[in-house]
Amino acid sequence: MHCSLPPTTGTEVTTVPSQKHTPNPVAGSGVQKNSTDTSTHLTYDGVEEQDWLPAAAHRYARHGFPVGPLHGKIPLTSHGMKDFTTDPEQVQRWWAQYPGANIGVRPPVGWVVLDIDPRNGGADTWKQINHGHTLPATIVTCTGSGGWHWWFRLPYAGDIRGSAGDGVDVKTHRGYLVMPPSIHPDTHGLYRVHQWVQPRLVPQLPVWLRKHVYRPLPAPVMPRRAGDRSGVGLVGAVAAAVEGQRNQKLFWAACRALEDGLDLEQELTDAARGVGLDDMEIMATLNSARNRTEGTA
Repeated sequence: MHCSLPPTTGTEVTTVPSQKHTPNPVAGSGVQKNSTDTSTHLTYDGVEEQDWLPAAAHRYARHGFPVGPLHGKIPLTSHGMKDFTTDPEQVQRWWAQYPGANIGVRPPVGWVVLDIDPRNGGADTWKQINHGHTLPATIVTCTGSGGWHWWFRLPYAGDIRGSAGDGVDVKTHRGYLVMPPSIHPDTHGLYRVHQWVQPRLVPQLPVWLRKHVYRPLPAPVMPRRAGDRSGVGLVGAVAAAVEGQRNQKLFWAACRALEDGLDLEQELTDAARGVGLDDMEIMATLNSARNRTEGTA
């Protein structure tokens, strides 16, 4: 299946040179025919064709992308995508056990992938929301069904939509994607890298796309300042939380504070930082608490 970008009139995209004779299955240098013959026998960086999948899995893991083996699109691991890892020894064991397994990758926390499916109108949606804008160079892969995955970093925490429009799904670390050089289970098409940049150079989500990825912020609430003992108790509960309970305690305390009209956002944030939560996790949990309390008001 031909790997080309969706039509984006008025949009300029930086791409790697096209390799029409052979696919480029994984990031790095291109795929080449064996110089000793004229057959279709292929190698990649000296790796034989049958070893492309494990080699690619190791490469993604080295880049910091948690990987796991797939049967088609279904994880082969006991706990699904929760088992995906960057541990090279575990990756080695998986592909020794499942040498022909496809590759699943979970985007790192703070990343977002726009999954464009032209079969469901994704090409038209992508063209429309990017009209008149220049997309920055980033990681772009082509799916085995003719779609595309565009990778970006999230500029800030927030409530993320599941879809940016018809045929454009929004993927974060809460999900996973099938990566090159996997084979699509239905079309038998090859997943390929269309464009690659080093992960440290992956850009932030462009400004014009943010309204399609983030849900609108809830209307501001004007709670009274905390001054009673209940506020102190809520903050103390977060400050005493142990690993495995930190997000749950923060969510509970934030919900109680909002329900009681207490303005504890800064105090809860400081307490959550003190027990090891990062700012993105904290903001996401506080946003979830706002959504929960507004939905039950």
